[in-house]
Amino acid sequence: MENTTKTKLGFLAFGVALLVSNASIYYSLNQKASRDSLNETDGEVALLADRVIGVEGELGELTTLTLEDIDKFIMDNPEVVVKSLAKYRFEQEQLSKQKESERTESFMDQLYNDDSDPYFGNPNGKHVIVEFADYNCGHCKRLSPTLEQFVAIDPEAKVIMKEYPIFTDRPTSAYAALMATAVFYHKPQSYEAVHKAFMKTKLTREFIDQTIAKQGITKEDLQPHLDRAKRQIEKVRTLGAQLGVRGTPTVFVGKERRGANVTASQLKAMFTN
Repeated sequence: MENTTKTKLGFLAFGVALLVSNASIYYSLNQKASRDSLNETDGEVALLADRVIGVEGELGELTTLTLEDIDKFIMDNPEVVVKSLAKYRFEQEQLSKQKESERTESFMDQLYNDDSDPYFGNPNGKHVIVEFADYNCGHCKRLSPTLEQFVAIDPEAKVIMKEYPIFTDRPTSAYAALMATAVFYHKPQSYEAVHKAFMKTKLTREFIDQTIAKQGITKEDLQPHLDRAKRQIEKVRTLGAQLGVRGTPTVFVGKERRGANVTASQLKAMFTN
């Protein structure tokens, strides 16, 4: 009798796991359908659909179970559902990271080898990170001192800036990105000072102009570089869309994508450990 009970419980657990898996897969299908902008392929959706059919077939074989059996088992053993969902989420996170890494690998040259990107640090540094940033982004402003410290403690550090104005309701985002990029083209050695100043305070158009003027640069000096700067910012927008960069700051270290929660020592350790 005891073995029969254990066997039944085992089937119940299996049935519950399949139900949870089925629900999760249907959720994934719905998510796929609503994310056309991510360029998911029809093949991926078809694969998920096949998994649903497979799960339904397996459930159909558990003919001895009733809904009451499964309902009672769930109520008596809620941890089964929790564990099943946790496992599914973990697997999905790992799959997402793998896809993200593969996608990033396809754009490594555009990320790290675009001579039109502003940068600060060692021009020939081997410890290179890339940041997509908006000068009106609060998290970008908080990350900025960390990147400055990274450059200060690591002689091989180089920070490539992808000027990525995302706050369309704040005109100073686009203006600051445009002017900072033009400064880099006109007088590269002044870019770091301008960049740091923009990151340290709330921006106004007047402050942007005054900061640049303090570097001995006039608007007339920058005029010949504005078209190139505009093209570069648009190119960065396209790259960001291709990489799925939806917010700032987004930091790339090799193929790995990171947010703002990192220290200068951790950045250095990624290259030296």
